[in-house]
Amino acid sequence: MFQAKSRKIKTPYYLILPPQFLIWVVVIFPLIWAVYISFHDWNPTISPQRTFVGIGNYLAVLRDIRFLSALGRMLYYSGLGVTIQLVLGTVIALALVEYIRSPRIRTTVLVLFLLPMMMAEAVAAQMWTLLITDTGTINNILVWLGFSPVGWRAKELALTTIMIVDIWQWTALPLLIAYAARISIPEGLYESARLDGASKWLILRRITLPYMRVPLAIAFLLRFMDSYKFLDKVFIMTYGGPGTATELPTFYLYQTAFSYFKVGYGAAMSWIFGFIAIVAMFLFWRLAKSV
Repeated sequence: MFQAKSRKIKTPYYLILPPQFLIWVVVIFPLIWAVYISFHDWNPTISPQRTFVGIGNYLAVLRDIRFLSALGRMLYYSGLGVTIQLVLGTVIALALVEYIRSPRIRTTVLVLFLLPMMMAEAVAAQMWTLLITDTGTINNILVWLGFSPVGWRAKELALTTIMIVDIWQWTALPLLIAYAARISIPEGLYESARLDGASKWLILRRITLPYMRVPLAIAFLLRFMDSYKFLDKVFIMTYGGPGTATELPTFYLYQTAFSYFKVGYGAAMSWIFGFIAIVAMFLFWRLAKSV
């Protein structure tokens, strides 16, 4: 029988060089520069000279109480906020599949849930800033219902308020992933389980959740990666205040590098923060795969 011989197709160098050059300019060179500058003390507004300090910036960041406090707030914001988004998204997705039989109605409801996610972060933050003022719509509704107005941007509630706004906007992403995972499960498994007399709770534990485990873990990681670089809503709604009540590591990093112009210190902080995020995501992924 005739057998076609495979030929290796060589890509012309003029097609390879432009994307490689772009990767070096946009990604690799800034990373190398950030590592280099993190070992220096440099304030470009005072002098173009950079003073080599070795790992001094890194040690200073690890002793920085303000940075460590920001990490604690990040743990609360990302851990609780992303978990709520994942649980809400999963519950809504399962409810859509189980209780809405009409594909047209189900699609319409799903699109309505996805609308906040399509909104720009800055627009959502500005909209909610107007809603939660002392005389805003939300407090007016509370007063109309007989409750006292709430200081949504008070020190005790400010970070939770921003987390609520983020939940409102981004629950749609875990919802979409959970919905896709649920409808991909073969219906034959559910029919067999019902014929065997399995309860809805048992079906959920033994069929639905095990099949959705990996997609849900991916949804959590995607939202976690997005939340650890979170800046927009803090910048617009509270600017890190009152005091440092809503100051997350990204906002502190922004202030350090671009307001105080401690560029080397900010670069070291970014590498430490990035390393912590990578370790956290790796551990979560290992845990999700082992469950």
